[in-house]
Amino acid sequence: VRFVEQYYPRWIRHLSSCKSPQQMLGSVIKAEGAPDGKRVVVVSVMPCTAKKGEAGLEKFRQGDCRDVDIVLTTQELVRMIDEAGLRFDRLEPDSLDSPFGLKTGAGLLFGASGGVSEAVLRQAAEESGAARDGLAAFQSVRGDLAVREVDISVGGTLLKLAVVSGLANAKALLARVESGSVEYDLIEV
Repeated sequence: VRFVEQYYPRWIRHLSSCKSPQQMLGSVIKAEGAPDGKRVVVVSVMPCTAKKGEAGLEKFRQGDCRDVDIVLTTQELVRMIDEAGLRFDRLEPDSLDSPFGLKTGAGLLFGASGGVSEAVLRQAAEESGAARDGLAAFQSVRGDLAVREVDISVGGTLLKLAVVSGLANAKALLARVESGSVEYDLIEV
């Protein structure tokens, strides 16, 4: 978001109005996790260092309370685990709590590059009554390639998607969009 705000302000109106999953969950935890008024500290573990800046944005505050208080990168967490001498192979198995009920498979998609695009495609298929056997094709938007461009038919409508990893790839893709050489219905960065 910040990248578009800074370098491509004319595209701001095309950005999703949704908070990121990190910020959505943080605000829900703050609202639901402290019914007695006690302070709740939300710690997020994310692979992307940009999430640290995101958590500090003014728009993700309720008064003087941030939706997400602390963001650790996965590398920072691994270093903390190593420094503490924790050995997961020596821990007794235990069950996790389920404060918000059971998870869905769609929720797992957001952790992978292209996961948001796949979730959008699944929702579009469901709303259009498209056959569920086409869901396997939706997985083509996920993966490790730095740039993925996919054309997928959903309910008789051809959707053009691009998924890019990294801002350098996003910049190159947006240059192609601005030149008119490509058009997309959805771009995920």
